[in-house]
Amino acid sequence: MWRTVFRQWVQDTAAEAVQEQFAQLQNNPQEPPEAQVAVAIICALAMEGGGIEDRLEDKVWVRAAVGKVVLGRVGQVPVALVTAGPGAASVAEATEAVVGAHRPRLVVAAGFAGALRDELRRYHILLPNEVIDITGRSLKLPNLVQGEQLPAGVHVGRLVSVQDLVRNPQAKRELAGRFDAFAVDLETFSVAETCRRLAIPMAAVKVITDSLDETLPPEVAYLMRPRKWTEKMGAVVSAAWHRPGSLKDLWRLQEVALRAGDILAEHVLALVQSLEPSSP
Repeated sequence: MWRTVFRQWVQDTAAEAVQEQFAQLQNNPQEPPEAQVAVAIICALAMEGGGIEDRLEDKVWVRAAVGKVVLGRVGQVPVALVTAGPGAASVAEATEAVVGAHRPRLVVAAGFAGALRDELRRYHILLPNEVIDITGRSLKLPNLVQGEQLPAGVHVGRLVSVQDLVRNPQAKRELAGRFDAFAVDLETFSVAETCRRLAIPMAAVKVITDSLDETLPPEVAYLMRPRKWTEKMGAVVSAAWHRPGSLKDLWRLQEVALRAGDILAEHVLALVQSLEPSSP
């Protein structure tokens, strides 16, 4: 289904660039295969990219100047999966680093988002055609499904990127009213801004993890910070001591993240596979 859905976008400049890059990789044996990729997938958190990493073929973990980088294939398309760490600065630095090191022809920002509209439910997919930051700066993104009927649970619209986690329905509704956005995240605008500066085509795929009326527990913000494993375990113990119900909340969030990561992986990899050159 997704190969048909993405067909229109595959015909545009970005997809042609990826297919051209693929042909160059095939015809240039002097170029080490791990040095250059066609697509770089940028995630902020390991839980966002875990499902993608599990599905990559011929995985190789490489030393990276910024974040964690896994090289592999999706079908015949060579990709780099980058786990940058949370926050706009981290993803901007990681995006610039992977572009410099591996020269992708397309960057895909993939990750979790919170719904700002009632029709977006948990595990739905948003394909942003525009991303806006908290100051109102806006960047257009390619419309991946132009002229195609959307599958159930898939939406196209504006994404707003903010600086801090949005935990409660009131804050979500305020953002929705202010920016007329479909969903909110923390990092996509930073990826888009970096790609615009580097003149690299970019698309985004986001999976909804919390609905408009859902309140996230306070421990989520702490656990998302880039801390050592022992410090995160300390946060869990502290949360359980001060609020016993937090353990149940954190367990549920882990289950949601795992399923959301798998759903995100299906859609991101379908996009990448749609870029694979057709057999002559």
